[in-house]
Amino acid sequence: MDHRAIRRGIKKCGFTLVELLVVIAIIAILIAILLPALARVREAAQSSACLSNMRQLAMAIHLYANDNKDRLPFIPHPQHSFGDGTAYISGGPGPIYDKGAGEGITVDDWVPTPPHRALFKYTGSKFEVFQCPADSGLDIHEYWPQISWMPIWQATGSSYSFNDYQLTYHPSVDESDYRESGWNHKLGQLTRPSQFVLWYEPPAQIWPWGAGPSTEVSGKVFRWHKAGRASGSRSYEDAGFAPFYSNISFADGHAESVDFTPTYKRNRLGAIIGQDRTHSGPVIWYIY
Repeated sequence: MDHRAIRRGIKKCGFTLVELLVVIAIIAILIAILLPALARVREAAQSSACLSNMRQLAMAIHLYANDNKDRLPFIPHPQHSFGDGTAYISGGPGPIYDKGAGEGITVDDWVPTPPHRALFKYTGSKFEVFQCPADSGLDIHEYWPQISWMPIWQATGSSYSFNDYQLTYHPSVDESDYRESGWNHKLGQLTRPSQFVLWYEPPAQIWPWGAGPSTEVSGKVFRWHKAGRASGSRSYEDAGFAPFYSNISFADGHAESVDFTPTYKRNRLGAIIGQDRTHSGPVIWYIY
């Protein structure tokens, strides 16, 4: 047996170092090309699932209104004026509303347990309809210590918020009918239903919700969709310039992704200093 011929054959079948490096470089290039595409596919799938949830929630509102002479779910004061209206009428159990035994209700009965909320009849116990797959969480521990870098549905029972301040909660609008009253209106009162917000995600607003920059709590902005590494919570000063997309379901029942970037006001240094939420924006928030 000619061992030298065998060794020569083995050498001919092997890779040189240069060839191996070329293969590794090609693989690295392919990965670099494919990863953004895969991220876009994943984002599209998450957004599609989220929009499906929001259409179902809009349908739940329509079914409730149909059963209640066109009335929308009643939210009493102070849950309405303190921003807990969504949890009062819908959503799953959330730790910030829980006595500690899983009932999903506060010690002072601030919100009902999920089965006793107005929309439970129409959404049932399938609480995943309140969970956005792209929910990157909120960090508002300065106001609510329990909500810090966690999906908002894990804290409150819902990624989505019901637009329960159609009659005003904004400095540009008269608030005389808001602060000390409950909330109970008719679906037919919502003008231009294809633009009137029923349900929204936190990226549609700056924190504190709807009230403009605050000197009392640290202001935040949020990104969940089409934001890449900018996803999550940022302060007004460190907001950056990535877009602010939020999925919205409207009073006519449809849902779509809306770019709220143009509504965010900035100073000359680029810091967020406010938000335009009047009827001239991309959506309608209030009954004027």
